[in-house]
Amino acid sequence: MFKLVLLFVSILQFFQINSASIVNFSSFICVDGTKINLTDICNGKVDCPDSSDELKKLCHHIVCPQSSYRCNYGACIEKSRRCDGFENCIDGSDEFHCDVSNTCSDREYQCFQSLECIPISSICNGYSDCADKSDENIILCKDFPCPTNTYQCTYGGCIRHETICDGTNDCLDGSDEKNTTCAAINCQGDECQAYTCNTDEFSCQSGGQCIPISRVCDGTYQCRDGSDEEMEICSSRECSQGFFRCDYGGCIPQLLVCNLEANCHDWSDENETICGVALPDGACRLPPAKPGTHYQVYQCSHCHPGEIVAELTRLDFSCDANNTLEGNDHVFCQNNLWVPYLPSCYSISQVITCPPLNAPAARKRCEVLWGSRQGWIPCNESMPVGTHVTLECPEFYERKTGATHTTCLHDGTWSQLPLHCQPICGIRTTSAAALIVRGWEISRDEALPWHTTLFSHQDGNWKFFCGGTLIGERTVLTAGHCVWKTDPNTIRVIFAGFTSNYTIDEQDKTIQIRNVDKIELQNTYQDHEGNYGSDIAILILNDSVIINSNVRPACLSNWPASPDISFRTDEMGLVAGMGITENDTFSQRLRVTTVKIIPGEECRNSQKSDFRKYLTYSTFCAGWKNGTAVCNGDSGGGLVLQRYNSSVWDLYGVVSISQRRLGMPICDPNYYTVFTKISIYNTWIDRILSNLTIVGPPDINQLPNSDFAV
Repeated sequence: MFKLVLLFVSILQFFQINSASIVNFSSFICVDGTKINLTDICNGKVDCPDSSDELKKLCHHIVCPQSSYRCNYGACIEKSRRCDGFENCIDGSDEFHCDVSNTCSDREYQCFQSLECIPISSICNGYSDCADKSDENIILCKDFPCPTNTYQCTYGGCIRHETICDGTNDCLDGSDEKNTTCAAINCQGDECQAYTCNTDEFSCQSGGQCIPISRVCDGTYQCRDGSDEEMEICSSRECSQGFFRCDYGGCIPQLLVCNLEANCHDWSDENETICGVALPDGACRLPPAKPGTHYQVYQCSHCHPGEIVAELTRLDFSCDANNTLEGNDHVFCQNNLWVPYLPSCYSISQVITCPPLNAPAARKRCEVLWGSRQGWIPCNESMPVGTHVTLECPEFYERKTGATHTTCLHDGTWSQLPLHCQPICGIRTTSAAALIVRGWEISRDEALPWHTTLFSHQDGNWKFFCGGTLIGERTVLTAGHCVWKTDPNTIRVIFAGFTSNYTIDEQDKTIQIRNVDKIELQNTYQDHEGNYGSDIAILILNDSVIINSNVRPACLSNWPASPDISFRTDEMGLVAGMGITENDTFSQRLRVTTVKIIPGEECRNSQKSDFRKYLTYSTFCAGWKNGTAVCNGDSGGGLVLQRYNSSVWDLYGVVSISQRRLGMPICDPNYYTVFTKISIYNTWIDRILSNLTIVGPPDINQLPNSDFAV
């Protein structure tokens, strides 16, 4: 109710209603003067005679609880009423796309406009994880409970205490860098004498920071150097009744023990023996970080201390430079235990550092802001406590996950997950897309930069045989029948090529040529014996391509950004290839044609009866019946559609098969072409892509000190 009262006040201001006319805060005054209950606004039903209680300009302020579904205009209805066959939102949006699930889980938050699902832990954390920034607005975050080791921004978001006054706005509103907050922290030398701690405050060892005595040894770090939670200070302390003693000596409320969160910084409050909760069979909990000792979870870059991982999970340990590892560098989870024992790094000086950042494709700039070694340092080595790293994505790349800045904390860990970049997908250099029905030879300015041409080694020469689509730095999507029972060593892939002549393309300085390391056929593909079902394959290249204006990936069609192909019938898509032309000869140059997406029933009725077996849930039809078609030699190429109200192109299909002419091994252009539907295989594609590291431009790791000019 408190939230609704705040909302009501803002509504009064919005509609410019005289507050003197309001009887009480439990009512809402419609624009025509009618009074309704405040609880009846933005509930999916019209209660005001003039419908002013369900307007988007009012309802977009509403924050729906997790048990509700948010209508497109902002109203909240019961989640169970989503896709129940009745329009419970006045705009009917609860019945849109009911064949695709867009409901976030109980542990996720749904962004207002983009409808993305993000982890609950990502809201009000100082960083916009939603594209529309709805996870960091004042309505959502103002009364958000911040953990004890965090600083609350003015708008309500929570950031790590160690990142206050580090020169970078960690709060979305910049309130962590205000001079009134930072004067004592950023002082140096004699300046700091003016900022002595009071008798009821604790002076952090690094100087320039005072915290309340009550926050010392409370389980979480308040000093950014961590000195308020060191064993030397906390081990002699006694915990009051009703408090739990952490292994290192800190005290936390007993009710926080075994709540699946690390309230003791060493995780001792979540010990399975204490909690009496057995781990899943064979599983283990990832150990806490140790000073100077670092580990990575094999094939799981996003895993973090405290998470439960499956049996046989491997940890790879490493030390800072000049340190010695005592124990095995590989440790495995077996029968709920780490085998052999967890190692530690030994150093005479016991200097704590953070490992080099794993930030795929990101450019980094590293500066030590406090401690004895202040100044710019290389980013490719272990970094001392107090190092602040600024990251950005290079040209042709964009943020995928992570923060644009992070700080090395006193325990050898980074304050935030670092920025991960990914290639910007689906962008062409031209905005023009001529909607014509016959194919045309294209210039470089009209190219589809994701289209690739595949060449096979035959009789000592490289010969064109199929097309493909770039979907990642090292991945090309093509048809399964193009590479069925093919040795990857006999294939080369050309990017930004325009001819079927390998020798001519090879001399073009703008093109890129890559060998194929591995072929990933969709595991249900059985060629003609399986009616060409699941006719899709991924080529994994030996080396990453260089992403630029001529070579860049297509976007994969994913709801809600890209509706299912069934919602886009009669729309126009683009396909590139060098197949048979209207003259029944193979094209020597790359051509592009516009094809129309055909409804499933129309396609089935137009095909010969013996061909209909190839039309399944995993295919769709596109093309014309006027002599223009995607034909032999175009196989494996991608069909793209332009995203609504956007310049982005999404990949929807792969050229698969078409009707043949009677008695001839070439296609009949008077029938529609069958395409493999990409969306059916998104999970399979994502699994392969997630196992490949994003590299970025080739010069990123060659710069000595930082990746931007200082």
